Amino acid sequence: MTSARRPTPRKIRRRDRREVVIAVCAVLAIVVVTGVLLYVLKPDDDEAQTPTPIPTPTTVPATTVPGSPETTVPATDVPATTEPVTPPPSG
Repeated sequence: MTSARRPTPRKIRRRDRREVVIAVCAVLAIVVVTGVLLYVLKPDDDEAQTPTPIPTPTTVPATTVPGSPETTVPATDVPATTEPVTPPPSG
């Protein structure tokens, strides 16, 4: 018959103090760098509240008309005729 042996308890090896200090310092460095990057790269609050208006052109650029003796026709803001347009009489 075999004798009943009691299993030997495993010894838990304690971590070296230097290894623990290095790990804690690495975690702290990661947290500090992340905080600094979040602070530096955050969007400005002033720009978020007042968006920059999109500029609109005041004049239409000149265009070329094919078959015309002139190569460009200047564009103007005012129509060529200033007379009011009246609808034809319906009758």
